[in-house]
Amino acid sequence: MSTRTVNLPEGELTFEQDGEWIHGSRRVPDPNWRTTDSHGHTHRWTEGSSLYPTLTTVQGEPYWCADCRDEHQDSWYECRQCGEKITPGTYVDTTPKYIAGPARYYWNGDPITTEQAGEIIAEMRRRHDEATRLTTRPAIGTQVRLDDTTVTVVPTEEHAPDTHVTVMHHGTGALETVPLDALRTKGLPGR
Repeated sequence: MSTRTVNLPEGELTFEQDGEWIHGSRRVPDPNWRTTDSHGHTHRWTEGSSLYPTLTTVQGEPYWCADCRDEHQDSWYECRQCGEKITPGTYVDTTPKYIAGPARYYWNGDPITTEQAGEIIAEMRRRHDEATRLTTRPAIGTQVRLDDTTVTVVPTEEHAPDTHVTVMHHGTGALETVPLDALRTKGLPGR
């Protein structure tokens, strides 16, 4: 069981979740798979929502299985250009997988619903956002957070409004003038 506790001024939020490691083998797409069909069309695995962008999934007619007494429908891949049936490459993955069970939440030791926990977490995030938001222009050279990156405050042009700050992105040196309320302190409150 995994347990996490967050101590807040109003109380203690505890999150518990059971789970188990599943050991087995399953066929998964081979990221190195590549083939050319009989018409010269190249097909390969790619990352993203469409693992096989040059292929389309075709559904067969539903049929009744007397063994399991259920209806089934087979599917397969075909080339989008010529319709040739293609079987993508796979390999057997024996890596153990962790399957998480249902989550349980407790407020000061008493069970609460997932929705109640979500409200507490949302309020916690809102307070954190408010506590880290900059309200005055930081000194030149100060490192601050912009979205998920650290940037450095540089001199802001005179024509920029007082509500904006110019920052330099680390690594690229790119300069950007952003609203002051888009910046956050680099550390967490109280650190």
